[in-house]
Amino acid sequence: MPHEDLVRFAEAAHRDLATLLMAASRAVNEQALAALDPEGSSGIRLAHVPLIAELEPGGTRLVTLAGRLGITRQAVAALVRDLTEAGVTTVTSDPSDGRAQLVRLTDLGAAFCGRAADYLEQREQRWRGEYGDEALDAVRAVLAGFVGTTPAG
Repeated sequence: MPHEDLVRFAEAAHRDLATLLMAASRAVNEQALAALDPEGSSGIRLAHVPLIAELEPGGTRLVTLAGRLGITRQAVAALVRDLTEAGVTTVTSDPSDGRAQLVRLTDLGAAFCGRAADYLEQREQRWRGEYGDEALDAVRAVLAGFVGTTPAG
């Protein structure tokens, strides 16, 4: 019966580890953004953070960002437009190819990144104090295994 399948799926999804990981990720990232921008005046939203993290110091092409983020160029352009309007990024022509656009951080964007790096380092230390080095290292290793990377540490 279709109804029974839906109920079974909903129950499985609610106890699924991936669902918990997504919820945990969203919660800790929302906490971080709230700590970094308590008034919400920066114009930076959670959707912008992965894009900012992929920017290179000399600028990054829109198409490169799209590939790294696994989203369309149009979606990247919309996120960049938000960030540019907020004064976090600028967009210029790529000197090596005038058809391509480079996205760069402004001083305001760089300052946000500095505060964010400080926050992440402090959060890591707080978690190490709360949960211990061994537990955090184990969680990091398991999560890195899920995504096929080597844990940074």
